[in-house]
Amino acid sequence: MSRRSIGIFTAATAGMACAALIGGPAFADTATPTPTPTASHAPKTLAQLQAAGAKATSDRETKLTAAITKVNADTSLTSSDKSTILATLNTDLAGMKSSASAIAADTTTTQAAADLKKVFTSYRVDAVALPQARLASDADRLTGTTLPKLTKEQSTLATLLSGKDKAKSTSALQSDLSDMSAQLSTASHDASGVAAAALAVTPTSYDANHSALSSAKSSLASARAAVKKAQADAKAVREAVKK
Repeated sequence: MSRRSIGIFTAATAGMACAALIGGPAFADTATPTPTPTASHAPKTLAQLQAAGAKATSDRETKLTAAITKVNADTSLTSSDKSTILATLNTDLAGMKSSASAIAADTTTTQAAADLKKVFTSYRVDAVALPQARLASDADRLTGTTLPKLTKEQSTLATLLSGKDKAKSTSALQSDLSDMSAQLSTASHDASGVAAAALAVTPTSYDANHSALSSAKSSLASARAAVKKAQADAKAVREAVKK
């Protein structure tokens, strides 16, 4: 076996062994199933379980703390969405701290494995809490800041081309303005309700459907695409007016 093959085999074995600590797929924060390792490769000692628990909770505490700081500073979030997000993040942070203490105090492998599993299945920090916060923030930024600014610019440009810059108006520029209006309408429609839909997802609903956030992600992506087109339309008209 080549050195490269040995390295790949070793890395794969280590990953599968870690997953076995809490029973396979339930360990992961994503929908990708984790292969079950052979008994000879699965770490089973109390010390190994506690080490895995300390790392899992510590990693999530770091991510949650950073996210909480970012959300508190985010001026684009509505007060309601910010409150909902912070409630989830702070609850999960408290959960990670209590789980870390519980796992460290466990005296049997059975209890340690059960407590470690809860770190992933009861909170879903990476699969739900963090991505739904990002989706809500991005959606609120679009609906509360980006779209209003572009709508105002579309109105300003339309006024210029029908007023003092009427001589610069062409069928192409009028087409750009019409398309800009259509794209803004599409973006507004697609972004509407994204934040609420994303924040409605819970670990339980995610466990029942690992695609629970897919619709919100898809709608937001569509809204962003429409915004880019509207921005391109605005640029074309703006540059023509400046000439």
